[in-house]
Amino acid sequence: MKYLRIFIPVLLVLIFLAACGDKENQSTNKSDETVDNGESEEKIVRLSAAGEIPGLNPTLADNDFSFNVINQVFEGLYRLDKEGKPQLAMAAEEPEVSDDNKVLTFKIREDAKWSDGSPVTANDFEYAWKKVVAPETGAAYGPQLEAIVLNASEILVGELPPDELGVEALDDHTLQVTLENPVPFFKELLTTATFFPQKQEFVEEHGDEYALDSEHTLFNGPFVLSNWKSTDSSWTYEKNENYWDKDAVNVDKIEVNVVKDTETAVKLYLNGELDRVNLSSDYVQQFQGEDEFHTYLTGSASYLKMNQGKDGETTDLANLNIRKALNMVIDKQIIVDELLNNGSIVANANVPRGVATNPETGEDFRDENGDLTNYDPEKARELFEKGLDELGKTELEFELISSDSSSSKQLAENLKFQMESNLPGLTINIRNLTPKASIAANVGQEYELIITGWDGDYQDPLTYLNLFITDSPGNHTGYSNEEYDRLVLGSKSDLADKPMERWEALLKAEKMLIEDSAVLIPLYQNGTAYMQKEYLKDYITYTVSSDNYKWINIETDEQ
Repeated sequence: MKYLRIFIPVLLVLIFLAACGDKENQSTNKSDETVDNGESEEKIVRLSAAGEIPGLNPTLADNDFSFNVINQVFEGLYRLDKEGKPQLAMAAEEPEVSDDNKVLTFKIREDAKWSDGSPVTANDFEYAWKKVVAPETGAAYGPQLEAIVLNASEILVGELPPDELGVEALDDHTLQVTLENPVPFFKELLTTATFFPQKQEFVEEHGDEYALDSEHTLFNGPFVLSNWKSTDSSWTYEKNENYWDKDAVNVDKIEVNVVKDTETAVKLYLNGELDRVNLSSDYVQQFQGEDEFHTYLTGSASYLKMNQGKDGETTDLANLNIRKALNMVIDKQIIVDELLNNGSIVANANVPRGVATNPETGEDFRDENGDLTNYDPEKARELFEKGLDELGKTELEFELISSDSSSSKQLAENLKFQMESNLPGLTINIRNLTPKASIAANVGQEYELIITGWDGDYQDPLTYLNLFITDSPGNHTGYSNEEYDRLVLGSKSDLADKPMERWEALLKAEKMLIEDSAVLIPLYQNGTAYMQKEYLKDYITYTVSSDNYKWINIETDEQ
């Protein structure tokens, strides 16, 4: 599943808030991208973020905000290339594969090093993967290995010890991985943080302080974070001089500052203090037509999660009719056209458009499964009244959690207005939290309604559906259905090499999740409208997966 990155509220993701200005300023401001150091000029990129970094431990990370940062400072066996295809990274060559396609033997490159100069070894991968599946770790993305790597499923529920996981360092530079079944998207999985290495000696030496600041973190990616603490509102990526492919890294530094207010970010961009910014709807019309204005449709799904209860205690949202009613009272077209206006499209299901196609017909998953919910206030009122009767109540009150960014606050207010207007007897109270606090509420299931969402990790419906299997660390809704579990887990185990049967299982699972059980309230598939300075090159984004700064570049006048 994207497995479990429990997505930070979509409007909170490490979005680089901001906007742009007149063409003269846009094309000439390069105030800090080159700095004379007396001998040569440093290349510096300036970006903004919506909040502080929640954490950098690849094992414990559970949100896209952290994963985006982790992707710049860590690296696994593979890294996505500029076109979004897995390319060799810590792996020196393609693995040797057994006749049954279940045993893969990787060679770790001899020049792979940690930021302290010590070698990255096969042992670092074995340690990290076994730590991910150990029940006591509580890794949100442990299920990413479930039914894929040998014995992961049994280890996650405590039936086998972590040492039984199908991963073994045969020597310092040889890693053997044994799978439950052949997995067609395994390379894509290996580009994600759950499969990144960690140096056991370093991690255990620093204990609970590991990955909470620069001093207690060891990096093996294109960049390192310098002088960073988890509470900082700014941080700097510096080129990792011990990175095996450092010659491909074009800039010396990427400076990031937290900017929660879009208007402020816009001004910074206009003043030449930011090189790239995402635009909220009120700035899109202003800058459409400018050379530096761009849009693209992402694979990020935004939705409302509803807490049905935990630890044996249920909430009013455990009532199916109440959940279905809430699903039918939001006019999402208003949201994408008026609030966002950034290329986002209405979502009436969970799996976004453009993620996967039918292996025989080529039809998009979204087209084939269609809309699984719809806007129908009249029907919603009927279901709401029925739900109230079942609960023995005449009115309901829920708290809606959103982030404290300006765009998230605006969305929350709109959702409150629509739900209360269409469902008499319903009261929605908004609570705005920082991204870090919102993630904590989501992960701890300390919410009633929460604006959140999910960016997939690889091009497959499984990365969105895997989140909601029973007892998944990323579920956080109280939803549990044995048939749903069977369909989803089967799609990465016994159905993995049966393309059409697998496809049908995933279609059915999504219908169960949204149409039958109304576990989520789908809102929209995220588009991104942004301004980017013309001199900023190779800032790589993907439909699915974290951004990639490895090749980011500043074209100076001399180039």
